[in-house]
Amino acid sequence: MADRAVKNPWDVLGLAPTHDKEAIRQAYLKAVRLHHPDQYQRDPEQLGRHEEAMKEINRAYQVILSGQAFHTAPAPHSAPAPPPPPPRPHAPPPTLCNRHHQPVLRVCQRCQEPLCTQCIGFYTFLCAKHYRRSVLKGYRNRVVREWLPLVAGIALLRAIGLSSAVLLWSVLGYLALLGIGWLRRKRWMGCLALLFFPYSLILAGLYSLYEGLSQWNKFAIESKHL
Repeated sequence: MADRAVKNPWDVLGLAPTHDKEAIRQAYLKAVRLHHPDQYQRDPEQLGRHEEAMKEINRAYQVILSGQAFHTAPAPHSAPAPPPPPPRPHAPPPTLCNRHHQPVLRVCQRCQEPLCTQCIGFYTFLCAKHYRRSVLKGYRNRVVREWLPLVAGIALLRAIGLSSAVLLWSVLGYLALLGIGWLRRKRWMGCLALLFFPYSLILAGLYSLYEGLSQWNKFAIESKHL
């Protein structure tokens, strides 16, 4: 061990870094038994080499006992540091909405126009143009669904030649049916309206006719100005 190139105290004792004093002591005694000069008194050449080895062993033992070996000497079998991770590619900038200049999160399911959270049809997956068309179609269908049976029923009853009283009661019955549907949609309003029963059903039916027609007309006018 006289030809050691690394003067690491742990290497000198042939021991891995540890705080176990008994293990350090046993390694020291083993090294002493191996290199003690008294064993080489008859061989002057080996005597000098092992005397130097004993000096290193004693010096290493003192350094380890003092605790300095943990600060001055690296672990003999420490794994090499892993290479740094490769740099991540830069993410492309987010696409911005043409109208509001906000990040695009969805696209229109009909024309693939990009949509941001401020777009009017964001939650329905529709651009502004198709959203307005969809809403107008809904209002138009409601008006047709409510007004067509009323007009067709009046014309049919008049063609049959029924009396005005039958015609009136038929119209009132149809309005009552419309009123029931409208009151069911307006839950708390329906509870209040029942205080005026039976007229609440007829009034609700009349208001349902008016509401559908007015909303369709209002939205159609607003869409023309956008």
